[in-house]
Amino acid sequence: MRWVIRRAVGLGVLALLLAVGVAMAAAPAGPRLAVVKLTAKPYRIELLTVGPSGGHPLRLATRDTNPRMLMVFSALSWGPDGEQGVFTGVVGQRNEDDHELLLRLFTIHADGSGLRVIPGTRGANEPVFSPDGRTIAFTRIVDREVPTTVGGKRREEFHGASIWIVDLLTGAQRQLTPWRDGLYYGASSFSPDGSTLLATHEDNSLLYESEPVALEVDGSGSRRIFEDGSSPVYSPDGSEIAFARYIEEYGSEPATSTDLYVINADGTDLRRLTRTRGLYELGPSWDPSGERLAYVRFSFSGAEARASKGGGGIMQINADGTCQTPMMLPAGLSAPVWQPGSGREAGRIEC
Repeated sequence: MRWVIRRAVGLGVLALLLAVGVAMAAAPAGPRLAVVKLTAKPYRIELLTVGPSGGHPLRLATRDTNPRMLMVFSALSWGPDGEQGVFTGVVGQRNEDDHELLLRLFTIHADGSGLRVIPGTRGANEPVFSPDGRTIAFTRIVDREVPTTVGGKRREEFHGASIWIVDLLTGAQRQLTPWRDGLYYGASSFSPDGSTLLATHEDNSLLYESEPVALEVDGSGSRRIFEDGSSPVYSPDGSEIAFARYIEEYGSEPATSTDLYVINADGTDLRRLTRTRGLYELGPSWDPSGERLAYVRFSFSGAEARASKGGGGIMQINADGTCQTPMMLPAGLSAPVWQPGSGREAGRIEC
């Protein structure tokens, strides 16, 4: 998939203002997902957790009149027990022609309390909690048309992304993938034992499409999971990987789309889960049971989405490809991420 598509909508990226002083409540028991909700009249964007059908919402962040505001710029990534999440906050904008947003990482509790900035995470996006909750992997993006310094070298312009890991206790950071103009790495999922980090790799100098790769967290190497795809995520037991693939269809009625696939963690037994001509399905998230996935479906054409079977919105499907169904009826929801933790398993979809 093209990097521009992944950056713009792969995780249901939306700009929203975060109010620190929202009302808090205990997170309800049972299966939950973090989602982003957009309403047009009045214009409002919220970060919520909801039940599997969109009910019993708990507001984590929203636009408010509180003088201390941030902008949320990423979907939520849950900690291992589901009691804490991490996201990217926009704290300002560079005063240059490129209008680059200034990003930081923030953690927040599942009830919406305890907002905290992670020091030293300027430019961080797409955070991923490690299985032990001690570190966070993130993608640092540089996308500038003006002279800048990247990796200690002065460049006339630079377009690339590198993966870093930050220790939450000490604040220490280390770079996992290199800087190079036209080279992009985007973090997406840790293996259950924390030794491997799944990522999307794209190298413009090689004219490759995005491909899912597995990076050794100790820096010892990497391997390609499949020849093309993006946003790979491990199943809860680490035996399988779900990801999205960009599809181009030719002929009298050409079309592009993305569909969901599952593959064994060792790269064998590829299975196609969805076939949605002209629509884009991205951001797969495993239910804690490992039996179903949630994801977002959309179209760059609103009319096309409405005319297509199933339309857009948040969808769900069993891990074996059965029972593909709309998941949430409320309009304007995106970026679904299942909340982990004991008792939060939704299990197999019955259809």
